[in-house]
Amino acid sequence: MKKFLCMLLAVLMCLSTVAMAACGTITEEPDTSPSENNTNAPANEQETVNTDYVCDLPDDLDFGKEEVNFLFADRPGREDELVSEGGVNGGAISSAVYERNVTVEEQLGVTLNMIPNEDDNVANDLKMDFQSNAGEYDLVADGTYKAITPVIEGLYKDLNQTEYLDTSKHYWTQGYNDMVTFTTDNKQYLVTGSAAISIFRYMYLTIYNKEMFTEYKLPDLYETVRNGEWTLDYQFQIIQDMYMDTNGDSKNDEEDFHAFVTGDTISVDPYMVASDIHMIIKDQETRDLVYNTAGVEPLTELCDKVQLLYNSDSTYVYKSATYDDVGLSFIIEKFAAEKAMMATILFYNMETNYNEVGALSYGIAPMPKFSKEQKDYYSYVQDQVTGFGISAGVKQNRMDMCSAVLEAIGYHSHQLVRPAYYETTLSERYMQDPQSQEILDTIFNTLSFDFSSTCGNIVTGLVIRDQLRPLLSGTANKIVSTTKSWARSMERHLEKHNAKLAELGS
Repeated sequence: MKKFLCMLLAVLMCLSTVAMAACGTITEEPDTSPSENNTNAPANEQETVNTDYVCDLPDDLDFGKEEVNFLFADRPGREDELVSEGGVNGGAISSAVYERNVTVEEQLGVTLNMIPNEDDNVANDLKMDFQSNAGEYDLVADGTYKAITPVIEGLYKDLNQTEYLDTSKHYWTQGYNDMVTFTTDNKQYLVTGSAAISIFRYMYLTIYNKEMFTEYKLPDLYETVRNGEWTLDYQFQIIQDMYMDTNGDSKNDEEDFHAFVTGDTISVDPYMVASDIHMIIKDQETRDLVYNTAGVEPLTELCDKVQLLYNSDSTYVYKSATYDDVGLSFIIEKFAAEKAMMATILFYNMETNYNEVGALSYGIAPMPKFSKEQKDYYSYVQDQVTGFGISAGVKQNRMDMCSAVLEAIGYHSHQLVRPAYYETTLSERYMQDPQSQEILDTIFNTLSFDFSSTCGNIVTGLVIRDQLRPLLSGTANKIVSTTKSWARSMERHLEKHNAKLAELGS
Protein backbone atom coordinates (compact mmCIF):
# COMPACT_ATOMS: atom_id res chain seq x y z
CA MET A 1 0.00 0.00 0.00
CA LYS A 2 2.84 2.39 0.86
CA LYS A 3 4.54 1.68 -2.47
CA PHE A 4 1.27 2.29 -4.29
CA LEU A 5 0.74 5.64 -2.54
CA CYS A 6 4.27 6.75 -3.32
CA MET A 7 3.85 5.89 -7.00
CA LEU A 8 0.51 7.72 -7.09
CA LEU A 9 2.04 10.81 -5.48
CA ALA A 10 4.89 10.83 -8.02
CA VAL A 11 2.45 10.62 -10.94
CA LEU A 12 0.35 13.46 -9.55
CA MET A 13 3.46 15.63 -9.11
CA CYS A 14 4.49 15.03 -12.72
CA LEU A 15 1.01 15.90 -13.98
CA SER A 16 1.03 19.07 -11.88
CA THR A 17 4.39 20.11 -13.35
CA VAL A 18 3.15 19.57 -16.91
CA ALA A 19 0.00 21.56 -16.20
CA MET A 20 1.96 24.48 -14.75
CA ALA A 21 4.30 24.50 -17.73
CA ALA A 22 1.37 24.53 -20.15
CA CYS A 23 -0.39 27.41 -18.35
CA GLY A 24 2.66 29.40 -17.36
CA THR A 25 2.78 33.17 -17.75
CA ILE A 26 4.24 34.30 -21.09
CA THR A 27 7.56 35.95 -20.46
CA GLU A 28 9.70 38.19 -22.61
CA GLU A 29 13.06 39.85 -22.19
CA PRO A 30 12.22 43.32 -20.86
CA ASP A 31 12.68 46.32 -23.10
CA THR A 32 15.89 48.10 -22.15
CA SER A 33 15.55 51.11 -24.39
CA PRO A 34 15.94 54.57 -22.88
CA SER A 35 12.65 56.09 -21.80
CA GLU A 36 12.01 59.65 -20.71
CA ASN A 37 9.50 58.28 -18.20
CA ASN A 38 11.85 55.58 -16.89
CA THR A 39 9.04 53.03 -17.19
CA ASN A 40 11.15 49.89 -17.64
CA ALA A 41 11.05 47.75 -14.53
CA PRO A 42 13.83 45.30 -13.61
CA ALA A 43 13.48 41.82 -15.04
CA ASN A 44 11.88 39.15 -12.92
CA GLU A 45 10.78 35.58 -13.43
CA GLN A 46 7.10 36.41 -13.85
CA GLU A 47 7.41 39.56 -16.01
CA THR A 48 4.70 39.62 -18.64
CA VAL A 49 4.84 41.11 -22.11
CA ASN A 50 5.00 44.91 -21.94
CA THR A 51 2.09 45.87 -24.17
CA ASP A 52 3.46 49.44 -24.42
CA TYR A 53 5.91 48.05 -26.97
CA VAL A 54 3.58 45.61 -28.77
CA CYS A 55 2.34 46.66 -32.20
CA ASP A 56 -1.43 46.16 -32.54
CA LEU A 57 -1.67 46.38 -36.32
CA PRO A 58 -3.95 43.66 -37.76
CA ASP A 59 -2.10 40.72 -39.30
CA ASP A 60 -4.13 40.76 -42.53
CA LEU A 61 -3.38 44.29 -43.76
CA ASP A 62 -2.38 44.32 -47.44
CA PHE A 63 -2.44 47.47 -49.54
CA GLY A 64 -1.66 45.80 -52.86
CA LYS A 65 1.88 47.16 -53.37
CA GLU A 66 0.61 50.74 -53.26
CA GLU A 67 3.39 53.35 -53.33
CA VAL A 68 3.76 55.51 -50.21
CA ASN A 69 5.56 58.80 -50.83
CA PHE A 70 7.68 59.90 -47.87
CA LEU A 71 9.11 63.45 -47.97
CA PHE A 72 12.04 63.95 -45.61
CA ALA A 73 14.73 66.51 -44.76
CA ASP A 74 18.06 65.31 -46.13
CA ARG A 75 20.20 66.89 -43.40
CA PRO A 76 23.33 65.86 -41.47
CA GLY A 77 22.45 63.41 -38.73
CA ARG A 78 19.02 62.76 -40.24
CA GLU A 79 19.71 61.70 -43.82
CA ASP A 80 20.05 58.00 -42.91
CA GLU A 81 16.97 57.72 -40.67
CA LEU A 82 14.77 56.60 -43.56
CA VAL A 83 17.02 55.67 -46.48
CA SER A 84 19.44 52.78 -46.85
CA GLU A 85 20.48 50.55 -49.70
CA GLY A 86 21.68 47.89 -47.29
CA GLY A 87 24.77 45.85 -48.01
CA VAL A 88 27.44 44.47 -45.72
CA ASN A 89 29.59 47.63 -45.90
CA GLY A 90 26.94 50.02 -44.67
CA GLY A 91 27.38 49.26 -40.99
CA ALA A 92 24.90 48.34 -38.28
CA ILE A 93 22.66 51.39 -38.68
CA SER A 94 22.41 51.14 -42.46
CA SER A 95 21.61 47.44 -42.25
CA ALA A 96 18.96 48.03 -39.60
CA VAL A 97 17.25 50.82 -41.56
CA TYR A 98 17.24 48.68 -44.70
CA GLU A 99 15.81 45.69 -42.84
CA ARG A 100 13.16 47.88 -41.22
CA ASN A 101 12.01 49.29 -44.57
CA VAL A 102 11.82 45.86 -46.17
CA THR A 103 9.93 44.49 -43.17
CA VAL A 104 7.36 47.30 -43.33
CA GLU A 105 6.88 46.82 -47.07
CA GLU A 106 6.38 43.09 -46.72
CA GLN A 107 4.12 43.34 -43.69
CA LEU A 108 1.72 45.85 -45.24
CA GLY A 109 2.09 45.18 -48.96
CA VAL A 110 3.39 48.66 -49.79
CA THR A 111 6.34 50.22 -51.60
CA LEU A 112 8.17 53.00 -49.76
CA ASN A 113 9.22 55.88 -51.99
CA MET A 114 11.63 58.07 -50.02
CA ILE A 115 11.82 61.64 -51.37
CA PRO A 116 14.76 63.68 -50.05
CA ASN A 117 14.61 67.45 -49.67
CA GLU A 118 18.17 68.75 -49.77
CA ASP A 119 17.30 72.44 -49.34
CA ASP A 120 16.11 72.06 -45.72
CA ASN A 121 12.76 73.41 -46.85
CA VAL A 122 10.37 70.51 -46.38
CA ALA A 123 7.73 72.87 -45.02
CA ASN A 124 7.61 74.86 -48.27
CA ASP A 125 7.30 71.72 -50.43
CA LEU A 126 4.54 70.43 -48.16
CA LYS A 127 2.65 73.72 -48.32
CA MET A 128 2.86 73.97 -52.11
CA ASP A 129 1.69 70.38 -52.47
CA PHE A 130 -1.28 70.97 -50.19
CA GLN A 131 -2.32 74.26 -51.79
CA SER A 132 -2.11 72.81 -55.30
CA ASN A 133 -4.12 69.77 -54.22
CA ALA A 134 -1.50 67.61 -55.94
CA GLY A 135 -1.30 65.03 -53.16
CA GLU A 136 2.28 64.16 -54.06
CA TYR A 137 3.36 63.48 -50.47
CA ASP A 138 1.87 61.08 -47.94
CA LEU A 139 4.24 61.00 -44.99
CA VAL A 140 6.57 63.79 -43.88
CA ALA A 141 9.71 63.94 -41.73
CA ASP A 142 11.21 67.28 -40.73
CA GLY A 143 13.05 68.95 -37.87
CA THR A 144 10.50 69.81 -35.18
CA TYR A 145 11.46 73.48 -34.99
CA LYS A 146 10.53 73.80 -38.67
CA ALA A 147 7.56 71.42 -38.67
CA ILE A 148 5.62 73.11 -35.86
CA THR A 149 4.54 76.15 -37.91
CA PRO A 150 3.03 74.02 -40.74
CA VAL A 151 1.17 72.13 -38.01
CA ILE A 152 -0.59 75.32 -36.91
CA GLU A 153 -1.20 76.21 -40.55
CA GLY A 154 -3.18 72.98 -40.95
CA LEU A 155 -0.73 71.12 -43.17
CA TYR A 156 -0.70 67.90 -41.11
CA LYS A 157 -3.39 65.36 -40.20
CA ASP A 158 -4.43 64.78 -36.60
CA LEU A 159 -2.69 61.49 -35.82
CA ASN A 160 -5.06 60.70 -32.97
CA GLN A 161 -7.92 60.57 -35.47
CA THR A 162 -6.30 57.94 -37.67
CA GLU A 163 -7.20 54.26 -37.76
CA TYR A 164 -3.90 52.60 -37.00
CA LEU A 165 -1.45 55.04 -35.41
CA ASP A 166 -1.29 54.55 -31.63
CA THR A 167 0.69 57.37 -30.07
CA SER A 168 0.40 55.77 -26.61
CA LYS A 169 2.85 53.06 -27.64
CA HIS A 170 6.30 53.67 -26.20
CA TYR A 171 8.15 53.32 -29.46
CA TRP A 172 6.74 56.84 -29.79
CA THR A 173 8.37 59.16 -27.24
CA GLN A 174 5.77 60.10 -24.65
CA GLY A 175 7.36 63.36 -23.50
CA TYR A 176 7.40 64.58 -27.08
CA ASN A 177 3.77 63.50 -27.46
CA ASP A 178 2.76 65.68 -24.54
CA MET A 179 4.64 68.67 -25.92
CA VAL A 180 2.93 68.53 -29.33
CA THR A 181 -0.58 67.55 -28.20
CA PHE A 182 -3.00 70.48 -28.17
CA THR A 183 -6.43 71.43 -26.78
CA THR A 184 -8.69 69.27 -24.64
CA ASP A 185 -9.43 67.24 -27.78
CA ASN A 186 -5.83 65.91 -27.67
CA LYS A 187 -4.98 66.94 -31.20
CA GLN A 188 -1.56 65.66 -32.21
CA TYR A 189 0.11 66.15 -35.58
CA LEU A 190 3.71 65.03 -35.04
CA VAL A 191 5.41 62.06 -33.39
CA THR A 192 8.99 61.06 -32.80
CA GLY A 193 10.67 58.08 -31.24
CA SER A 194 12.82 55.13 -32.25
CA ALA A 195 12.32 55.96 -35.93
CA ALA A 196 14.36 59.14 -35.34
CA ILE A 197 18.04 58.34 -34.93
CA SER A 198 18.38 62.08 -34.32
CA ILE A 199 16.66 61.65 -30.95
CA PHE A 200 19.85 59.87 -29.87
CA ARG A 201 22.35 61.85 -31.93
CA TYR A 202 21.07 65.29 -30.97
CA MET A 203 21.08 64.71 -27.22
CA TYR A 204 23.42 67.02 -25.27
CA LEU A 205 26.08 65.76 -22.90
CA THR A 206 29.27 66.75 -21.13
CA ILE A 207 32.40 64.91 -22.22
CA TYR A 208 35.48 65.01 -19.99
CA ASN A 209 39.08 63.82 -20.10
CA LYS A 210 39.47 61.22 -17.33
CA GLU A 211 43.28 61.42 -17.26
CA MET A 212 43.16 65.18 -16.75
CA PHE A 213 40.69 64.77 -13.90
CA THR A 214 43.17 62.38 -12.29
CA GLU A 215 46.08 64.73 -12.97
CA TYR A 216 44.27 67.66 -11.34
CA LYS A 217 43.19 65.42 -8.43
CA LEU A 218 39.50 65.89 -9.18
CA PRO A 219 36.91 63.22 -8.36
CA ASP A 220 35.76 61.34 -11.44
CA LEU A 221 32.50 62.86 -12.70
CA TYR A 222 30.92 59.41 -12.63
CA GLU A 223 30.80 59.54 -8.84
CA THR A 224 29.76 63.18 -8.81
CA VAL A 225 26.83 62.46 -11.12
CA ARG A 226 25.74 59.41 -9.12
CA ASN A 227 25.78 61.43 -5.92
CA GLY A 228 23.55 64.10 -7.48
CA GLU A 229 26.29 66.71 -7.06
CA TRP A 230 26.98 67.48 -10.72
CA THR A 231 25.70 71.07 -10.78
CA LEU A 232 26.49 74.37 -12.48
CA ASP A 233 28.11 75.58 -9.27
CA TYR A 234 30.32 72.51 -9.09
CA GLN A 235 31.38 72.83 -12.72
CA PHE A 236 32.33 76.47 -12.18
CA GLN A 237 34.25 75.54 -9.05
CA ILE A 238 36.43 72.87 -10.66
CA ILE A 239 37.41 74.87 -13.75
CA GLN A 240 38.86 77.82 -11.85
CA ASP A 241 42.50 78.81 -12.45
CA MET A 242 43.11 76.15 -15.11
CA TYR A 243 43.69 78.41 -18.09
CA MET A 244 47.18 78.10 -19.61
CA ASP A 245 48.68 80.34 -22.30
CA THR A 246 50.25 77.38 -24.07
CA ASN A 247 51.32 79.25 -27.21
CA GLY A 248 52.89 82.09 -25.22
CA ASP A 249 51.30 84.95 -27.14
CA SER A 250 49.74 86.54 -24.02
CA LYS A 251 46.28 86.17 -25.57
CA ASN A 252 43.48 83.97 -24.34
CA ASP A 253 42.67 82.27 -27.61
CA GLU A 254 41.65 79.00 -29.25
CA GLU A 255 45.16 77.54 -29.21
CA ASP A 256 45.51 77.78 -25.44
CA PHE A 257 44.45 75.20 -22.85
CA HIS A 258 41.06 75.68 -21.21
CA ALA A 259 39.23 73.66 -18.60
CA PHE A 260 35.94 73.97 -20.50
CA VAL A 261 35.06 74.54 -24.15
CA THR A 262 31.59 75.36 -25.43
CA GLY A 263 29.75 77.68 -27.84
CA ASP A 264 27.35 80.61 -27.62
CA THR A 265 24.68 79.33 -30.01
CA ILE A 266 23.19 75.82 -29.89
CA SER A 267 25.42 74.94 -26.92
CA VAL A 268 23.44 77.39 -24.77
CA ASP A 269 20.11 75.70 -25.53
CA PRO A 270 20.22 72.79 -23.05
CA TYR A 271 20.71 74.88 -19.91
CA MET A 272 17.09 75.94 -19.45
CA VAL A 273 15.79 72.39 -19.87
CA ALA A 274 18.57 70.91 -17.70
CA SER A 275 17.41 73.31 -14.96
CA ASP A 276 13.74 72.34 -15.44
CA ILE A 277 12.67 75.87 -16.40
CA HIS A 278 9.87 76.24 -18.95
CA MET A 279 8.74 79.60 -20.31
CA ILE A 280 5.84 78.32 -22.45
CA ILE A 281 3.61 75.84 -20.65
CA LYS A 282 0.07 74.50 -21.00
CA ASP A 283 -2.90 75.46 -18.91
CA GLN A 284 -3.84 72.33 -16.98
CA GLU A 285 -7.56 72.72 -17.68
CA THR A 286 -7.82 74.26 -21.16
CA ARG A 287 -4.52 72.87 -22.51
CA ASP A 288 -3.91 76.31 -24.05
CA LEU A 289 -0.32 77.47 -24.52
CA VAL A 290 0.51 80.15 -21.95
CA TYR A 291 3.54 82.28 -21.14
CA ASN A 292 4.98 81.29 -17.76
CA THR A 293 5.80 84.51 -15.91
CA ALA A 294 6.72 82.44 -12.86
CA GLY A 295 9.72 81.17 -14.82
CA VAL A 296 11.43 84.58 -14.86
CA GLU A 297 12.84 84.34 -11.33
CA PRO A 298 14.57 80.94 -11.74
CA LEU A 299 15.67 81.96 -15.23
CA THR A 300 17.38 85.01 -13.70
CA GLU A 301 19.24 82.79 -11.24
CA LEU A 302 20.17 80.42 -14.05
CA CYS A 303 21.62 83.33 -16.03
CA ASP A 304 23.93 84.19 -13.13
CA LYS A 305 25.29 80.66 -12.98
CA VAL A 306 25.74 80.18 -16.74
CA GLN A 307 27.42 83.58 -17.16
CA LEU A 308 29.96 82.65 -14.50
CA LEU A 309 30.91 79.65 -16.61
CA TYR A 310 31.00 81.53 -19.89
CA ASN A 311 33.04 84.45 -18.59
CA SER A 312 35.68 82.44 -16.77
CA ASP A 313 39.23 82.69 -18.14
CA SER A 314 39.23 78.90 -18.01
CA THR A 315 36.41 78.67 -20.56
CA TYR A 316 36.79 79.02 -24.31
CA VAL A 317 33.60 79.96 -26.18
CA TYR A 318 33.15 79.47 -29.92
CA LYS A 319 30.98 82.34 -31.10
CA SER A 320 28.11 82.33 -33.61
CA ALA A 321 26.53 79.52 -35.63
CA THR A 322 29.57 79.62 -37.91
CA TYR A 323 31.39 77.68 -35.20
CA ASP A 324 28.59 76.32 -33.00
CA ASP A 325 25.86 74.48 -34.88
CA VAL A 326 24.71 70.93 -35.59
CA GLY A 327 27.25 69.15 -37.79
CA LEU A 328 30.18 71.41 -36.86
CA SER A 329 33.23 70.04 -35.04
CA PHE A 330 35.18 72.98 -33.63
CA ILE A 331 34.31 72.22 -30.01
CA ILE A 332 34.97 68.48 -30.16
CA GLU A 333 38.21 69.01 -32.11
CA LYS A 334 39.61 71.29 -29.42
CA PHE A 335 38.68 68.71 -26.80
CA ALA A 336 40.16 65.85 -28.84
CA ALA A 337 43.41 67.80 -29.23
CA GLU A 338 43.63 67.80 -25.39
CA LYS A 339 43.30 71.57 -25.28
CA ALA A 340 40.30 71.31 -22.96
CA MET A 341 39.38 69.17 -19.96
CA MET A 342 35.65 69.04 -20.71
CA ALA A 343 33.14 70.17 -23.33
CA THR A 344 29.45 70.47 -24.12
CA ILE A 345 28.68 68.42 -27.24
CA LEU A 346 26.02 66.33 -28.96
CA PHE A 347 26.35 62.56 -29.24
CA TYR A 348 26.48 63.19 -32.97
CA ASN A 349 29.87 64.90 -32.45
CA MET A 350 31.25 61.67 -31.00
CA GLU A 351 30.00 59.74 -33.99
CA THR A 352 31.50 62.08 -36.58
CA ASN A 353 34.82 62.59 -34.76
CA TYR A 354 35.36 59.22 -33.16
CA ASN A 355 38.80 58.58 -34.67
CA GLU A 356 40.13 61.62 -32.82
CA VAL A 357 38.13 61.29 -29.59
CA GLY A 358 38.58 57.52 -29.34
CA ALA A 359 42.30 57.94 -28.75
CA LEU A 360 41.57 59.63 -25.40
CA SER A 361 40.49 58.20 -22.08
CA TYR A 362 37.18 60.00 -21.68
CA GLY A 363 33.95 59.80 -19.73
CA ILE A 364 30.51 61.31 -20.17
CA ALA A 365 28.07 63.13 -17.91
CA PRO A 366 24.65 64.73 -18.39
CA MET A 367 24.33 68.49 -18.51
CA PRO A 368 24.78 69.77 -14.95
CA LYS A 369 21.77 70.37 -12.72
CA PHE A 370 20.78 73.85 -11.54
CA SER A 371 21.51 72.89 -7.92
CA LYS A 372 21.82 69.90 -5.59
CA GLU A 373 18.21 70.46 -4.54
CA GLN A 374 17.01 69.64 -8.07
CA LYS A 375 15.81 66.04 -7.85
CA ASP A 376 16.71 64.76 -11.32
CA TYR A 377 18.97 65.50 -14.25
CA TYR A 378 17.12 66.59 -17.40
CA SER A 379 18.52 65.90 -20.85
CA TYR A 380 17.53 68.05 -23.82
CA VAL A 381 17.38 67.02 -27.46
CA GLN A 382 18.37 69.71 -29.96
CA ASP A 383 15.37 71.27 -31.71
CA GLN A 384 16.23 69.79 -35.11
CA VAL A 385 15.14 66.33 -33.89
CA THR A 386 12.89 64.70 -36.49
CA GLY A 387 9.12 64.83 -36.15
CA PHE A 388 6.99 62.52 -38.31
CA GLY A 389 3.50 63.24 -39.60
CA ILE A 390 0.91 62.64 -42.30
CA SER A 391 0.34 65.35 -44.89
CA ALA A 392 -3.03 67.10 -44.72
CA GLY A 393 -3.17 66.63 -48.49
CA VAL A 394 -3.60 62.88 -48.18
CA LYS A 395 -6.95 61.73 -49.57
CA GLN A 396 -9.27 59.91 -47.20
CA ASN A 397 -8.96 56.61 -49.08
CA ARG A 398 -5.19 56.57 -48.34
CA MET A 399 -5.39 57.49 -44.66
CA ASP A 400 -5.58 53.95 -43.31
CA MET A 401 -2.52 52.97 -45.33
CA CYS A 402 -0.53 56.02 -44.24
CA SER A 403 -1.32 55.55 -40.55
CA ALA A 404 -0.47 51.84 -40.74
CA VAL A 405 2.85 52.54 -42.47
CA LEU A 406 3.87 55.18 -39.93
CA GLU A 407 2.91 52.88 -37.04
CA ALA A 408 4.87 49.98 -38.56
CA ILE A 409 7.91 52.22 -39.09
CA GLY A 410 7.78 53.26 -35.43
CA TYR A 411 7.47 49.71 -34.14
CA HIS A 412 10.09 48.08 -36.36
CA SER A 413 12.47 50.97 -35.74
CA HIS A 414 12.26 50.14 -32.06
CA GLN A 415 13.00 46.50 -32.76
CA LEU A 416 15.78 47.06 -35.30
CA VAL A 417 17.12 50.62 -35.61
CA ARG A 418 17.16 51.60 -31.94
CA PRO A 419 19.35 48.63 -30.91
CA ALA A 420 21.67 49.23 -33.86
CA TYR A 421 22.36 52.79 -32.77
CA TYR A 422 21.87 52.86 -29.01
CA GLU A 423 23.16 49.43 -28.06
CA THR A 424 25.72 48.79 -30.79
CA THR A 425 26.99 52.16 -32.00
CA LEU A 426 26.70 54.22 -28.82
CA SER A 427 27.07 51.64 -26.08
CA GLU A 428 29.56 49.17 -27.51
CA ARG A 429 31.69 51.49 -29.61
CA TYR A 430 31.69 54.86 -27.86
CA MET A 431 31.39 53.93 -24.18
CA GLN A 432 34.82 52.95 -22.84
CA ASP A 433 33.79 51.46 -19.49
CA PRO A 434 30.73 50.22 -17.54
CA GLN A 435 30.50 53.54 -15.70
CA SER A 436 30.02 55.42 -18.96
CA GLN A 437 27.36 52.92 -20.00
CA GLU A 438 25.50 53.62 -16.76
CA ILE A 439 25.72 57.38 -17.32
CA LEU A 440 24.55 56.88 -20.91
CA ASP A 441 21.38 55.25 -19.58
CA THR A 442 20.99 58.06 -17.06
CA ILE A 443 21.14 60.66 -19.82
CA PHE A 444 18.57 58.95 -22.01
CA ASN A 445 16.31 57.98 -19.14
CA THR A 446 16.03 61.69 -18.25
CA LEU A 447 15.05 62.82 -21.75
CA SER A 448 13.01 66.02 -21.42
CA PHE A 449 11.27 68.35 -23.85
CA ASP A 450 10.35 72.01 -23.65
CA PHE A 451 7.94 73.82 -25.96
CA SER A 452 9.72 77.19 -25.98
CA SER A 453 12.99 75.44 -26.89
CA THR A 454 11.82 72.89 -29.45
CA CYS A 455 8.72 74.54 -30.90
CA GLY A 456 9.41 78.21 -30.16
CA ASN A 457 9.58 79.12 -33.85
CA ILE A 458 5.80 79.54 -33.91
CA VAL A 459 6.33 82.99 -32.39
CA THR A 460 7.93 84.89 -35.24
CA GLY A 461 10.46 87.45 -34.03
CA LEU A 462 10.33 86.23 -30.43
CA VAL A 463 11.80 82.73 -30.39
CA ILE A 464 12.69 82.34 -26.71
CA ARG A 465 15.35 79.73 -27.43
CA ASP A 466 17.19 82.12 -29.74
CA GLN A 467 16.65 85.14 -27.49
CA LEU A 468 18.21 83.34 -24.54
CA ARG A 469 21.45 82.50 -26.32
CA PRO A 470 23.09 85.94 -26.03
CA LEU A 471 21.45 86.57 -22.66
CA LEU A 472 22.73 83.45 -20.91
CA SER A 473 26.18 83.63 -22.49
CA GLY A 474 26.55 87.41 -22.07
CA THR A 475 28.39 89.49 -19.50
CA ALA A 476 25.45 91.15 -17.71
CA ASN A 477 22.24 89.63 -16.40
CA LYS A 478 19.44 91.32 -18.36
CA ILE A 479 16.78 88.64 -17.92
CA VAL A 480 14.33 90.71 -15.85
CA SER A 481 14.38 93.79 -18.08
CA THR A 482 14.27 91.75 -21.28
CA THR A 483 11.46 89.41 -20.26
CA LYS A 484 9.27 92.36 -19.29
CA SER A 485 8.98 93.19 -22.96
CA TRP A 486 8.28 89.54 -23.82
CA ALA A 487 5.17 88.97 -21.74
CA ARG A 488 2.59 91.07 -23.58
CA SER A 489 3.87 90.17 -27.05
CA MET A 490 4.12 86.47 -26.20
CA GLU A 491 0.62 86.36 -24.72
CA ARG A 492 -0.79 87.99 -27.86
CA HIS A 493 0.98 85.52 -30.14
CA LEU A 494 -0.03 82.50 -28.08
CA GLU A 495 -3.65 83.63 -27.98
CA LYS A 496 -3.66 83.72 -31.77
CA HIS A 497 -2.06 80.27 -32.03
CA ASN A 498 -4.44 78.77 -29.47
CA ALA A 499 -7.35 79.98 -31.60
CA LYS A 500 -5.84 78.41 -34.72
CA LEU A 501 -5.21 75.11 -32.95
CA ALA A 502 -8.78 75.06 -31.69
CA GLU A 503 -10.05 75.53 -35.26
CA LEU A 504 -7.97 72.72 -36.75
CA GLY A 505 -10.09 69.80 -37.79
CA SER A 506 -13.38 71.64 -37.29
